[in-house]
Amino acid sequence: MAVITISKEFGTDSETIALKLTGKLGYETIGSRLLAQIAKDLNLSESEANTFRQVSKSSILRFLDRYTCSIVQKVVDQEQGCLDDNAYHEKTKALVEKIYDNDNAIILGWGAQCILRDKPGVLHVRLRMDDEKKVTALMEKQNLDRKSAERKIRSMEKDSSEYIKHYFGSDWNDIRLYDLVIDMGNKSVDDAVALICENLKHKIHGRH
Repeated sequence: MAVITISKEFGTDSETIALKLTGKLGYETIGSRLLAQIAKDLNLSESEANTFRQVSKSSILRFLDRYTCSIVQKVVDQEQGCLDDNAYHEKTKALVEKIYDNDNAIILGWGAQCILRDKPGVLHVRLRMDDEKKVTALMEKQNLDRKSAERKIRSMEKDSSEYIKHYFGSDWNDIRLYDLVIDMGNKSVDDAVALICENLKHKIHGRH
C-alpha cells in the first residue's frame, strides 16, 4: 500500500513513533535490521558495516586504517582492495528499493527520503525539535552539563547530515525532501502518529 520514511533529529522519539505506527498500520519497521542485512550481504559484522555510516569521521580513519582495510578486504575481489563507498551505497540503495517493492514498511534513516524521493506512495517524514529543548532534555535524561549535551547532539546529528551530503549530495535539512515535518517539541508521540496516519491516506491513493 505505502512506505513511510522517517528522518529524525536527536531526541525526537522516532523509534517509539515507528513502533506505534507498526501497531496501528501493521507495517514493518526497518531500522537496524537493514544494517544487519547489509553486513550479511557483504560478509561484514554490523560494527564493520556501520563504519560507512559515520561519514563525519576522518577519511583517513575510515579508509586508510589498516585494521579497517584488513576487515573489509575479505568482501571484495583482491584486485579491488578495500570495500569503498560506492559498494556500500549501492547495497544500501538496492535494499531500500527492495523494501519499497515489498510495500508496507517504515524506514528509519538510511537516506530513504533521497533513495525513494520520486517514488509514488511514499510519505517522507521529518521529526525535528528546537536545539534548546534537545539540550535541556538530554541534560536531564543523562545528567550531563550543557557543553557535554551540546557536544553529543552535534556529533550525532553531524553523522546524519554528512551521510545525506556524502552519499546523496543533498542537504539533510532541505524541506523539499519531506512531505511532512513534525515539531516534536510541541507534539506528543500520539500526535505525531495521528498526523502521519492522516497524511499517509493521500499517499496510498497516489501509489495505486
